[in-house]
Amino acid sequence: MIGTDIFDLPTPSLLLDLDAFDSNCRTLSSHLAARGVAWRPHSKAHKSPVLARRMIDAGAIGITCAKVSEAEVMVAGGVDQILVANQPSNRLAWDRLASLQGSARVIAAVDSIAHVEAAEAAGHAADETISLVVEVDIGMNRAGVRSIDEAVSLARRIEASDCHFAGVMGYEGHLLTIESPGEKESAIRSAVGIAVEAAEAIRADGVEVEIVSAGGTGSYEITSEIEGVTEIQAGGGCLMDRFYREMCGVDLENALFLVASVGSTPDSNIAIVDAGWKALPDRGMSPICVEPDGAAVSQLYAEHARLELDDSVDLNIGDRVLLLPGYSDATTVLHEEFIGFRNGVVEEVIPLEGRGSLR
Repeated sequence: MIGTDIFDLPTPSLLLDLDAFDSNCRTLSSHLAARGVAWRPHSKAHKSPVLARRMIDAGAIGITCAKVSEAEVMVAGGVDQILVANQPSNRLAWDRLASLQGSARVIAAVDSIAHVEAAEAAGHAADETISLVVEVDIGMNRAGVRSIDEAVSLARRIEASDCHFAGVMGYEGHLLTIESPGEKESAIRSAVGIAVEAAEAIRADGVEVEIVSAGGTGSYEITSEIEGVTEIQAGGGCLMDRFYREMCGVDLENALFLVASVGSTPDSNIAIVDAGWKALPDRGMSPICVEPDGAAVSQLYAEHARLELDDSVDLNIGDRVLLLPGYSDATTVLHEEFIGFRNGVVEEVIPLEGRGSLR
């Protein structure tokens, strides 16, 4: 497919505008560097070591993953600094994480003494030391210790173990879509402040804190201004989608698209294209048609989408349309590869190597 015009590709195909992706990486990296905050972008949207390395080339210190299986794919692909921002849930996962330590520093989040004991046992078996961060619940009501005292106690337990205590993390994901800029900033500062306070309390207890990790794409501009935060996990914004732009107010370039073909024109103002929710899921926000202008997605089916056309649009069977996903995380995992292009021409094919990493 190299050298092919994107409107001559088989459809549906997932497209990545490499110029826009690289520009977004530079924007995020330079924004954070100017504030003295490291960038450890989350890879859960793209699941590609190739794109992870592009982010590192742009200034990232490493990447964040959701699962040990994703970390395995990234280490195999040449990434050697990883934060697994969730708790490995069983002994096998800890054993696999321990086995990665000889090739990379793979840190895991914990919120229980049971996690520390599992990490310590896996480290002993592999003759490796595993680094851990304490996850602090800062309002998500998901994982994480529920108080500063619990954070201090767990950090002390890690410090006394054969694991390495690396720091703390929290995620303010429940606050990304607050509409009022002032209310959003205030809420994020308050929430992330809990993680910073936990780090300060741990230091006061005599334990060194290297990492205070937080921040997603929808909050990076605010979170990076909070004193005490050492790194930001924002990564999905390098792809961008409707959710980040319209719900979170993020101003980055759209890099992720999907090209589809018109398969039927049952009426002059209707076109049916060959991409439905198996290619572009409707997760809160539906995809939209960006080319041609004047075509609107009105219905998603399993393998098709219905476009309503205004009088300025004339689509015929075989014509291609360009669609913008509603939410990148839910879209990319439905595809095996990105078709990377510049100026409308395919430049490289990038596998989503971590796509099947479910455990």
